[in-house]
Amino acid sequence: MKFAQTKDGTRIAYATRGEGPLTLLFLHGWSGSGAYFDETFKYLDLTGLRAVTFDLRGHGDSDQPKHGYSDADIAQDALAVADAVQAEQLIAVGFSMSGRFAQYLSVLAPERVRGQVLVAGCPASPVPISEEIRADWVARAGDAERLTQVTAMFITKPVEPSVLEQFGRQAAKATAMALDETLKLCMHASFADRLAAIQTPTLVVGGIHDPIFTPEVLAQGVVAPLRRARLALLDSNHEIPIEQPRELAALLQAFVAGLG
Repeated sequence: MKFAQTKDGTRIAYATRGEGPLTLLFLHGWSGSGAYFDETFKYLDLTGLRAVTFDLRGHGDSDQPKHGYSDADIAQDALAVADAVQAEQLIAVGFSMSGRFAQYLSVLAPERVRGQVLVAGCPASPVPISEEIRADWVARAGDAERLTQVTAMFITKPVEPSVLEQFGRQAAKATAMALDETLKLCMHASFADRLAAIQTPTLVVGGIHDPIFTPEVLAQGVVAPLRRARLALLDSNHEIPIEQPRELAALLQAFVAGLG
């Protein structure tokens, strides 16, 4: 495991696969880690590509500070990782809540983001999660089994038990503060007024069975505010990278090819 250091001194754990000149930077979802994309990597042809994953602050093997959980902070962390691997330009791949962080990357450093793929991606506007659900999910911090139960709620396709077990082990590393602060960020913060300036080519990938970010939510809340976005739907629930990894890899491959 390698580490990038942010401006506030936080160490961000990251890993790389492939040695191609074009970098795909993967941002995981709530309670996850960079390892969440392992199933997708089994099918992703890395010829000419380099895949970089990292653990958000407070998650996985990254440091666990008690501050720095804003959109800007997390986007800066992502850029610190990009700097560490000397990626002047990148394609951001954000899953779930990191869909908003990937979009903020395009707000913060548009010259560095060549494209973005938002997988079951969270809008830049507030998401209506109830306080009851927030409290319940955060109370599961440190408990691999109970955190896995949350992910299992949003799976339709069969997923190997070992994949869910790995997710649980990684999820249990996340601090309650990180889980709470990132959830509250998605619930209350907005930078939707800054999306009109984004010119980044964007692919939004959704699951037709996803009850969190339904196809309608993605079309209206994620695709519509972006000038150069299109929507692709899979026969999946929310957890696309582990439910339909082969199909997601194919969409990533096609998106990269389309960028030339």
